[in-house]
Amino acid sequence: MHWFSTGLLIALSAGTAAWAGWLLRRLFVVEPAAAPGPGPDPERDPDDHHTEEQIP
Repeated sequence: MHWFSTGLLIALSAGTAAWAGWLLRRLFVVEPAAAPGPGPDPERDPDDHHTEEQIP
């Protein structure tokens, strides 16, 4: 039983270390920004002007 408990403790420690490594990687690795897509086509969608109106 002693060896089983030791093996279980080692497995849990390795799992905890792997999980901590995964969390640290998620914390410090930045995903590349998405490439901008093509702009709106005014001939196909004339109502899509995205103008800002001034509010008095």
